[in-house]
Amino acid sequence: MKINQSVISVGELKGKVLHILDLVTLSTSSVAPAFSISAAYGSMVLLMGIHATMSVIVSFPFFLFASIILRKLNKVSPNAGASYHWGAKLVGPKYGSFQFWIVSLAYFLSLPPIVIPAGEYTLDLLYRIGLISHQEVTSIFLDSMVGIGWVLVATVPLLLGAKPTAKITEAFLAVEIVVLSFFILVGLADLGNHNVKPISTSIFLDPSFFNGKFLRLAATMVIVATILDGWEIDSYASEEAKKPRQWPGLSGIIGLVSVFMIYLITMPIMAVETPEAALSSSVDPLATWASFVIPGYVWTIDIAVIASTASSLWLTAYILSRVWFSAGREGLLPHWFSSTRVNGSPWIAILAITALEILVQLIQLSSSSLQSFFGLVLTSAGAFLLLEFGMDSLTVIYMTIKGKFSYLIGVVAGATATFMFSAVILGIAEAGTAFNIPPLYYVLALMFMLSLGGIFILRSRKLRLIEPDLEE
Repeated sequence: MKINQSVISVGELKGKVLHILDLVTLSTSSVAPAFSISAAYGSMVLLMGIHATMSVIVSFPFFLFASIILRKLNKVSPNAGASYHWGAKLVGPKYGSFQFWIVSLAYFLSLPPIVIPAGEYTLDLLYRIGLISHQEVTSIFLDSMVGIGWVLVATVPLLLGAKPTAKITEAFLAVEIVVLSFFILVGLADLGNHNVKPISTSIFLDPSFFNGKFLRLAATMVIVATILDGWEIDSYASEEAKKPRQWPGLSGIIGLVSVFMIYLITMPIMAVETPEAALSSSVDPLATWASFVIPGYVWTIDIAVIASTASSLWLTAYILSRVWFSAGREGLLPHWFSSTRVNGSPWIAILAITALEILVQLIQLSSSSLQSFFGLVLTSAGAFLLLEFGMDSLTVIYMTIKGKFSYLIGVVAGATATFMFSAVILGIAEAGTAFNIPPLYYVLALMFMLSLGGIFILRSRKLRLIEPDLEE
């Protein structure tokens, strides 16, 4: 349904500014391979030991299916609201409005697990080059303050607009890939000379995790959702793409496959060349691995991880800002969320996200255990990301039943939805235990957050779907 935008006071995103190479850069950098490994691999090893790579391999096909599903939906309706807009348009306003809350939680909860490590990695770099003491590295207060500094820095490219964001991201991605590639080559060259455990196919596939250890696998896959996520940014950037019905979705698939290949090479090398206990207890497993392989250049990997973390921070906020912009435009949020600057950046949504990120960092100061706080937020983000992709799959299933989509895409959506929802149900309780959080409290916290979506179901009567005029 098209609505005359003159009836409603809304801003406009700047269209036709992102080329497919920009979208591929955004999709790859949003997944952030160096940051993802550093932030999540330690928690994955804590749950599955040296077999953590297996959880990525098992999860990948279903995320690939999810990327195909998003490409299909994006062709139907390119929109900055993406998932929730598709749900509202194709299934119904109540469904889409609830999905808006799921999407908001998925990306907002993804921000603290980026900000917290951003502070840690920066402090670690400063320590390695001799500017601060080891005691200062472990300071929760300093970590929060440096994290807040990164939040403010990340606001700058977002306020500059989509094209500058893409170009800045491109530079940061180049640094990340060059440094990471160097360490991968060093790690491969060192195989056989510095192994702390033998190379085995069980690193990639251990049948015991399909039997007695299945809950451990499920819990790890909840974390994997946060490192196989981000490629879908191109769907949320579709209104700003030069070919909104052709490129978004395709560039996401390219980004997802590229990062998966990096994981498939890097994680097994780390598993055989680094003590398991060192990986599982480290806040930066990449740096820990580097300290065993080429100790004199650990500071270099810190630079790559910081570059990856910074771009991941503003790109996650980029997604959320477009969702909130669309929700303001369509009536789920106050209309001023749809305000934009001359360059098309939704500045009020961006500043609101920035303020909330800073608030979370201040709340972090009251946490007695930074690792438990990080684990809680990380797995919560993973759970809601899985729910987001699961709901997209349900949208496609619904359209298949209505005869609008092919039977084949319906089967793919059915398999994807089954995986996404099963991983959430089976994994969240085990994930809570792994991070010293009572399972009941953990489940109740997630259920409480989920229940707040009822507010947006009630607001669904105010939803006014807007289809922007996008010409190719």
